[in-house]
Amino acid sequence: MFWKKKDAVVSPRWRCKVTGCDFVCDDYITLQKHTFRKHPGFKLHCEVDGCDFTCDDYQMLERHTSWKHPQVEA
Repeated sequence: MFWKKKDAVVSPRWRCKVTGCDFVCDDYITLQKHTFRKHPGFKLHCEVDGCDFTCDDYQMLERHTSWKHPQVEA
């Protein structure tokens, strides 16, 4: 099974970041497909104060955070 909905026990790492969307899944690829299909044009924003980085890819956001903000815990 590749996706799960509400109340599923899944790592919060793979939760949709769109406000009001409760989609969670087991892997990055499924989350990326969900975001492109259900929320076209949605941009992810770096959550570090003062950083204005945006992108449309969850993996790129993770890379950005680990490279630019290594002191921030995931």
